Amino acid sequence: MDINVVSILGFSRDKVFDAYRDNLPDMVQYLPNISKIEVADRGEPDEHTVTFENHWFADAPIPKLAQAFIKPEMLKWVDYAKWNSEEHSCEWRIETFFMREAVQCSGKNTFKVLDDNRMEMTIHGDLTVNIKGVPGVPRLLAGKIQPQLEKFIIALITPNFHKINSGIEQYLQTAD
Repeated sequence: MDINVVSILGFSRDKVFDAYRDNLPDMVQYLPNISKIEVADRGEPDEHTVTFENHWFADAPIPKLAQAFIKPEMLKWVDYAKWNSEEHSCEWRIETFFMREAVQCSGKNTFKVLDDNRMEMTIHGDLTVNIKGVPGVPRLLAGKIQPQLEKFIIALITPNFHKINSGIEQYLQTAD
């Protein structure tokens, strides 16, 4: 499943880029279905690169068909991000805590100058779910569960991709 979110933000590219990279846990109040974001690791391998391991904790209803093998405490994921200040981009990869071997999600955020006080942020990624052979998932139900599970995961993360962009604006408005 393709993830593609484009937003125009009323701040400079540098302000948005820096806030998104450095203040993500402060954005939780603007994100639906997210209870907290913890920075587990931060590195600076060179002067233009910052890497993060962020742990996201969701709070969302689980579809009935998936409740047998997905518990509320499993609704968290690890976000590995590599920020490049020369390109004004961020490559990311998400690992779920449940069905880690069956869910692949990765992408790239780009930050483009429109003028002195406006920029365009694009979040582009891909989500693939393959639940065949996952322990606890009956083979006969796999075909029915997979599309519902993809929709559930997309429903968890897509509003957050949309909201993070408006949340950054709200955050920057209160920070000024």
